[in-house]
Amino acid sequence: MEPEFSVGDRIKVVLCTDEHDPIPAGATGTVTHWNPHPLVRQLGIAWDTPHAHRRLMLTLVRDGDRVARL
Repeated sequence: MEPEFSVGDRIKVVLCTDEHDPIPAGATGTVTHWNPHPLVRQLGIAWDTPHAHRRLMLTLVRDGDRVARL
């Protein structure tokens, strides 16, 4: 089975549920870390400009943050 994400994959934000400092839908970046644990599923991303200074780790859960591979 192919992994959902791999380090180096290019992604685009579909939805970010961080209520304090969300990344806007459409933001893009490169995967730097992927934890596929079924209950956690954390995705680390090196964001492209203008969000390159951000270090937000997305936690992918049902009805939560969603990204798409480019």
